[in-house]
Amino acid sequence: LVLVFGNTTQAVSTILTGFFGGMAIGSWAGGRFADRVQRPLRLYGVLEGILVVVVLLTPFTFQLIGDVYRGAFASLEGAPQALALVRFGLALLALAPATILMGATLPTLTRYLSRDAAHLSSAFGRLYAANTIGAILGAAAAGLVLIEIVGLTETLVVGAACSALAGLTAIVLDLR
Repeated sequence: LVLVFGNTTQAVSTILTGFFGGMAIGSWAGGRFADRVQRPLRLYGVLEGILVVVVLLTPFTFQLIGDVYRGAFASLEGAPQALALVRFGLALLALAPATILMGATLPTLTRYLSRDAAHLSSAFGRLYAANTIGAILGAAAAGLVLIEIVGLTETLVVGAACSALAGLTAIVLDLR
């Protein structure tokens, strides 16, 4: 989204707010939903599958968001507060589908790994550590290597392929 909104402090703050807000909403909603399903591992696989579609649509979504923002910028250039609100709303629209889905995956897997309450904290701790390490490695690989070598769109395809692999693995494990 920096390519759409620019690299100002306000633009980056808006993007980060949308990202972490979506993750928080997804975690809250995903946890509540995962507590009610019979097969949380299957739910995780489905969430990853939907995420694949959302990620592959990202270039089109961001193009549309960019077009709307350019149109709003011309008419709101003299009203920075209104423009900031438009930017905030567009960032939320652009990020919400993927970040809510990503946020829902951690509590869903935690529910699967902790079938009894006595092991909930240890299961969550291990999963959270693995998730954090994976996020660090993924961000480093994408930001430092993949975007430079294959470009932004192809990096999204690599990310979608990783989600597809995780989702398919979960569904196969659930079927066993």
